[in-house]
Amino acid sequence: MSWEVTLAVLFAAAVHAGWNALVKHGRDPLLETTLIHGWVALPAWVAVTLVPWPGPTAMLCLAASTAVHCVYYHALAGAYRSGDLSFAYPVMRGSAPMFTALLGVVVLGERPAPLAWAGIATVCAGVLAIGLARARGIDPAARRRSLGWALLTAATIVAYTLIDSSGARSAPTPWSYVAWLAAVQGPVMAIVVALRRGRALVDYGRERGATPLLAGIASMLAYGIALWAMTRAPVALVAALRETSVLFALLIARGLLGERIGAMRWAGAASIVAGVIALRLA
Repeated sequence: MSWEVTLAVLFAAAVHAGWNALVKHGRDPLLETTLIHGWVALPAWVAVTLVPWPGPTAMLCLAASTAVHCVYYHALAGAYRSGDLSFAYPVMRGSAPMFTALLGVVVLGERPAPLAWAGIATVCAGVLAIGLARARGIDPAARRRSLGWALLTAATIVAYTLIDSSGARSAPTPWSYVAWLAAVQGPVMAIVVALRRGRALVDYGRERGATPLLAGIASMLAYGIALWAMTRAPVALVAALRETSVLFALLIARGLLGERIGAMRWAGAASIVAGVIALRLA
């Protein structure tokens, strides 16, 4: 993995942590997520006129990804309703890369080197350590609910990562795939949530103003960079490196949300850094 790709993914990870913190900080995580991806569809529809047509294979991936993302956003909101950002976020992000790597061997034919496997495992262990360290301070019932939603979210992360990496690789450019994904995904999500929540979505949108649009642009920029990286490096390595977003989420949780950070979570952060070094050297 080149330095160019490594630094780009690290930047995308920081941006990803930021918009997830916004979802957690909002009064209603599901409505917040819907607005974020609904509003970003507006600039996305402009962007699709400026990029090449993705092609039939990419459009099939796009349809499948949109369905998976609808489940993902509902699961993400459920996890944040039940638990703190610094618990739910690491669990969902930390358990996904290893399964992505294992399925990538079968689906994509990628076979990471031994040092890469070590790096992936070390990153995952560090991410999970950060989340599990927070588990003791959460009500057991809430912890079980948050854990269930987080694991469902992790399953959808694995699914859409493999789908979207295939779509981005089959498209003329990964950015054409990202633009169409944002253009289609947001309206579909908005329709699904509007059918469930009705007037609440409109009222919440008035309350939040333009903030979700800025978060949506950041979200698709971060994901676009990740998909671009997956066209230039193995998906398993990029997926694991992307989970350094947990480090940024840890700092956000402490600085903006006032969540406590103990020794175990700092140890987990050190494990993530060690894993990143292994991935870079693999």
